[in-house]
Amino acid sequence: MTGGAKRIGREICLRLSEEGFSIAIHYRNSEQDANQLAREIEADGGRAASLQCDLNDSDSVKGLIHRATESLGTVVGVVNNASMFSFDRIETITEELWTEHMKVNALAPLVLISELSKSAKGPSWVVNILDFKIESPNADYLSYTGSRFAMHGLTSALAIDLAPRIRINSVAPGHVLTSDILDEDSLKAVQSQSPLGFGPSANDVSESVVFLANSPSITGQTIFVDSGERFRQMRKDPAFDKEGKS
Repeated sequence: MTGGAKRIGREICLRLSEEGFSIAIHYRNSEQDANQLAREIEADGGRAASLQCDLNDSDSVKGLIHRATESLGTVVGVVNNASMFSFDRIETITEELWTEHMKVNALAPLVLISELSKSAKGPSWVVNILDFKIESPNADYLSYTGSRFAMHGLTSALAIDLAPRIRINSVAPGHVLTSDILDEDSLKAVQSQSPLGFGPSANDVSESVVFLANSPSITGQTIFVDSGERFRQMRKDPAFDKEGKS
């Protein structure tokens, strides 16, 4: 589980543990949070280990599956949740920022999937955490959005290529939690304007991941957990569109 120490990743780890999966919690800088989560899972009767890795370092990424196997046994599933999310637009895009987004958000997941395909002993699965922006794009966070489109397309391609040994699916959340650019009031305003009138929770996202992990006949699928937010088709990211105009 990449990016498993905090926020949505933490909820997914806890929910998968409830389903009986052993949990390898990847983190970059959040060592204390990752270790605390591992202790919490073990206190509830599960098995967990925390693993540090910079997803910018492809050589280190290649070793994550092996390290998880050494700690917990054969890896049967991967959740690619960690992501880089930095602002740019076409006017400010740089090769460096584009490349970093692609390395963390697309190449690292591909490396993990490749390593899983080499080590898998039986039926295995992957869930990529994407973003509702793949159905409702705008030009804000352009490199980030491009990396999400890349993984969306590769979900389908790899689902075909790796069947029947490995199932590849995705979950695309809408606005779930506050962030550095979206405070509580702004989040509630955005969520209230969705077709359902409310936003998804971290638990909603984790339940979708568990569903895909436990569904042996589903592959190449993307589940949108966004309360229909993708249908709004906003020209700007909600963090910069205070009036909510579409």
